[in-house]
Amino acid sequence: MSSHKERVTFTLMAPDAREVYLAGSFNDWTPENDKMKQNRSGLWRRDKKLLPGTYEYKFVVDGDWVIDPDCPTSVPNPHGTANSCIEVVSGSTTENKQAAYVSKIKEKLDKWQREIDKLEAKAENAKDASKVKYQKQIAALREKAGEFEQKLEALHRSGGKAWEDLKDGIESAWKSLSDSIKSAKSKLK
Repeated sequence: MSSHKERVTFTLMAPDAREVYLAGSFNDWTPENDKMKQNRSGLWRRDKKLLPGTYEYKFVVDGDWVIDPDCPTSVPNPHGTANSCIEVVSGSTTENKQAAYVSKIKEKLDKWQREIDKLEAKAENAKDASKVKYQKQIAALREKAGEFEQKLEALHRSGGKAWEDLKDGIESAWKSLSDSIKSAKSKLK
C-alpha cells in the first residue's frame, strides 16, 4: 500500500448551519479536530490529507451527527444509524477528481429531471386555474435545470482557479434548483 497521502475534499451544503465539523475514522471520531469552513453560497468545506484506504465519516451540524447526503456509499454503525463511507485511491489526479465530481452532479441532475417529470404528471391532474400556475412553475424549474446544465458544462471544461470558482457557483445553483423543486413538490401535494 502507498504511503503517499491524497487530498480529499469533504463538502456539505448547509446554508442555515451555524457550525459544521467533520468526524470519522481518520480523526478518531473527534469532530473538534476538523472544523469546516463555509463559503458565501452556504457550502461547508474541509480538505484532508489521507492515506489510501476506506474511511467512515459523518458531519456534525450544529451538534447533530448526519451522513453525507452526496455520498453514495454508507455502512451501518454500532449506534443503529449509518456512516458515510469513502475510499481513497492512491494516485488520484485532480482531473480524475474533477471528472468524478462532474459525474456525481450529472447523476443528481438526472434525478431532479425525473422529479420535475413527476411534478409535471401531477400538474396534468390539477384543475384548470391551478394547472396553468403549476405549468408555469414547472417551466421555470426546467429553465433553472437548463441553466444548471450549462454551468456544469462550463465546469467540466475549466481548470485551476476557474474550477474552484465554477464549483462554488455550481453548488449555489444546485441549492437554488433543489429549493425550487422542493417548493414545487410541496405545492403539488
